[in-house]
Amino acid sequence: MFDRIRKIAQTRLHVPPKEFRMILLASVLVMIGAMAFVWPNVRMVKLGYEYQALLKEQRELLRESNLLLLEKSSLESLDRVHALAKEKLGLQPPENGQIVTVFLK
Repeated sequence: MFDRIRKIAQTRLHVPPKEFRMILLASVLVMIGAMAFVWPNVRMVKLGYEYQALLKEQRELLRESNLLLLEKSSLESLDRVHALAKEKLGLQPPENGQIVTVFLK
């Protein structure tokens, strides 16, 4: 491929091989320099998008955590536990003769 480009440069542009190599080397160095200048900006934009996605995920997880804490506190409510014990399990408050007190030394 480089031979073909070199032949085109020699026939159409009338550039000697030594000058062609220098021009090719200079253009490659300019392209590498341009890429080195642009790459950090591209990387910064990509990191910015990743950061925004992580912030969105964090907000969603915090919202879900708050909802789960609310659900936990409602399930642990003593009024709810008392109602479930009466209705579903049929438990009754103890009568006076059913209470036994244990003393520990």
